[in-house]
Amino acid sequence: MSGAPEAKLARLAAPESGDQSAGKAAEGAAHARPGGAVSVAPGDGGGGAAEAQALLLLGAGACAGAAAAAAAGARESQRALEAVDACQRELEALNERASEEILRVERRYGQLRRPHLERRNQLIEDIPGFWVTAFLNHPQLSALIDENDEEAFNYMMRLEVEEFEDIKSGYRIKFNFSENPYFENNLIIKEFHLGTGGKPVSQSTPIKWKKGMDLTVLNKGVDEKGRKRGHRSFFTWFTEHRNPTTDEIAEVLKDDMWPNPLQYFLIAESESGENGLDDSDEENGDDSVVIVDEDEEDEDDDDDVQEIVDEDEDEEDGSEDDEDEVEEIDDGEEVEEEGVEVEGEEGKAREGGDG
Repeated sequence: MSGAPEAKLARLAAPESGDQSAGKAAEGAAHARPGGAVSVAPGDGGGGAAEAQALLLLGAGACAGAAAAAAAGARESQRALEAVDACQRELEALNERASEEILRVERRYGQLRRPHLERRNQLIEDIPGFWVTAFLNHPQLSALIDENDEEAFNYMMRLEVEEFEDIKSGYRIKFNFSENPYFENNLIIKEFHLGTGGKPVSQSTPIKWKKGMDLTVLNKGVDEKGRKRGHRSFFTWFTEHRNPTTDEIAEVLKDDMWPNPLQYFLIAESESGENGLDDSDEENGDDSVVIVDEDEEDEDDDDDVQEIVDEDEDEEDGSEDDEDEVEEIDDGEEVEEEGVEVEGEEGKAREGGDG
């Protein structure tokens, strides 16, 4: 009888120990580390609710750690972007200073170039057909010039590109012509500058065409055989102002033709005089110019030498023959002299016999 109550007391004590272990598990979960790890003592037992609560606390800790890492990465990227932006602003400030210095240098050397350019223009005016030749030899400009334009460009005397005091604000291209049958203008200008709103614009001198000589109208018609012309007149460029920023003709004139027009004028001469012959000589077949290969010259020289040697040998042979003839002649003379003497002796003998 005494053992039974003790057993019951023992069984009642078991749940009490379970509650204590569950409390310990909950207490351990409550003291979980910030990184989300939860320490559970080995051998401790617990109910399902305590385990679920521990798992929830574990997930919450993991999410909090990831969010903290993302926030730290975002702050680092922001700091890097701010540093790059600051560096870019410093570069832009240096570029602005460089642009200002470049403009000052360009302005200074523009003034130094001016007297040389003026002298070059004066010298070019003494060369007939300089500008029309240079334009026709240029690969881009020549495509815009037809026969009628070429006749007009024969009267062109000068080309000038004049930059404004503020180089960035614009420039003008000036064409000077002598008296001609096409238009009354001696000076035609096309100018490029910034408009009131800061947008590039262009404007030109109106061409005062003489009656019936407007090349922009003539080139839009047909030729003598009734065929449409292949391209427009170069002079239509003076009337086009739609998009100055893409004006290729202006860029070619300013940056290519104007800095060194002599290179395009000399193209024709270099091609025609490449072998030291003019085109007219080649076409007419001038007999006064004979090209002989070196081998042929050497052979001719050998023949001449051989002929000279042969002539020398002939002269030597002839001289030997002459000597032989002389000797023969001398022998004959001696014989004749001897014959005379013999005859004299014979005559004396005959006279003695007769006596």
